[in-house]
Amino acid sequence: MSKKLVLVLSVLALVLAFGAVNVFADDGTTPRPVYNEDEGVWTSGYQDGRLNAFDIDQPVALYYTYDVVTAWDSDGVAYAPHVVTSLQLWAIDGDGVGQMVLNVPAAQLNAAVAAGQNAQIAAANGYAVNYSTSGYFWMTAPSGYSFTWEA
Repeated sequence: MSKKLVLVLSVLALVLAFGAVNVFADDGTTPRPVYNEDEGVWTSGYQDGRLNAFDIDQPVALYYTYDVVTAWDSDGVAYAPHVVTSLQLWAIDGDGVGQMVLNVPAAQLNAAVAAGQNAQIAAANGYAVNYSTSGYFWMTAPSGYSFTWEA
């Protein structure tokens, strides 16, 4: 009887262990609750690095791309900061598939900020990236969707 009990408990433990792994497996594309520090609430958001992670039904995903460079602090110690290289806008269709519609180099973003004027930085196919002198970027999409973030 004890061998049967040990066998049943072992099988149960394996089922629970592998079941938990499958339940917690995530491909990063499913929104799940995260803490939004800006608003002080728990909300659903994407975990793939997009700037507009908390806009669940957005037709556009915005991403910064980065390079790692070598820099030195005031003591001469090297460190490796991430430096923005571009801003990418990906249009998302009804099936959740993205297609890049704009790739704005960081030089264009920096030039707009340095100019200190309201400006359209880049536009294509009805999508646009803009800069406001109040210190914000914003994008617009043909669907009427817009998103604003700090420069």
